[in-house]
Amino acid sequence: MSRKPNRRLAPWIFAAAGVLTGAQAWAAYPDRPVRLIVPFPPGGASDQVGRAVAQYLGQRLGQTVVVENRGGAGGAIGVAAAAQAAPDGYTLLLGTAESFGIAENLTPGQNTPAIRDFTPIALVTRIPSVFVVNPQVQARTLMEFVNLAKSQPGRYHFGSPGTGTNVHLIGEMLKARFGLDIVHVPYKGGSPAVTDLLGGQIEMMPSAVAAVAPRIKDGSLRALAVTSAERSPMLPEVPTMAEAGVPDFVAGGWFGVLARAGTPTEAVARLERELEAVTRMPEFKERMAGIGGEGKALTGRAFGDFITAETARWRDIIRTAGVKAD
Repeated sequence: MSRKPNRRLAPWIFAAAGVLTGAQAWAAYPDRPVRLIVPFPPGGASDQVGRAVAQYLGQRLGQTVVVENRGGAGGAIGVAAAAQAAPDGYTLLLGTAESFGIAENLTPGQNTPAIRDFTPIALVTRIPSVFVVNPQVQARTLMEFVNLAKSQPGRYHFGSPGTGTNVHLIGEMLKARFGLDIVHVPYKGGSPAVTDLLGGQIEMMPSAVAAVAPRIKDGSLRALAVTSAERSPMLPEVPTMAEAGVPDFVAGGWFGVLARAGTPTEAVARLERELEAVTRMPEFKERMAGIGGEGKALTGRAFGDFITAETARWRDIIRTAGVKAD
């Protein structure tokens, strides 16, 4: 006598089969090209990091990773585009200090995409800044400059690539730490700021290391301290902020990969593994060193915690300095 199928179990069997099919599908991720949105124009540090990530991540994934530059509004346009993409792991975002942590604090209440809209995958590099002065300034160390600025309130100026950039806020951090009265002069990019620094129109500037390293080496600018925890391989003779007498002052630009919130965990896990492997590749390290990039990868929750801590720090600096978006 044959037994009839148990109709109560049948739906569960089909549901389990569906789960297995979905898991098998994501085990094959990615099965087509992946898009990496870089929220800044071609040519800058963000673009260089993005293209290096795309090249080596593509090799690891066995798929092409296409860079899409979506510049404008300080990175907000590219971030918004990534926040509206399908949460399928095929659109990634190169996040920066400006696009996370700074932007939402400069434009509160404007529905700016924030970390809650994304899944942090991996921090891939950090680019510290270096405090530099025109050689005519009578200060050879950071503390000598601090004392000089204290003795003449409002006399000195510091430049930045623009209001709200991480370089601007690093300058505000120094002002807040010592209660300095130094005038901020925002420029439309780092190059014109460096040009005025060389010409003596401004006296000081915190700058990305790679942007001013040649000028430091030829003596046309004087370096006071780097904002990394350890000395920069690009400027090994320049002390850290701690060595210069300013402890607990580690800051700079950072670059990491994020995906839209809700991206399948299998895709996120694969991306975490491959990006961590990318950051260990000698070729990738060499390319990052060429633009002053350094540091080890942070993945998953550790990267998310890093962004949360950075957001809190920039919020405090922005409020203390009364920085407003242009």
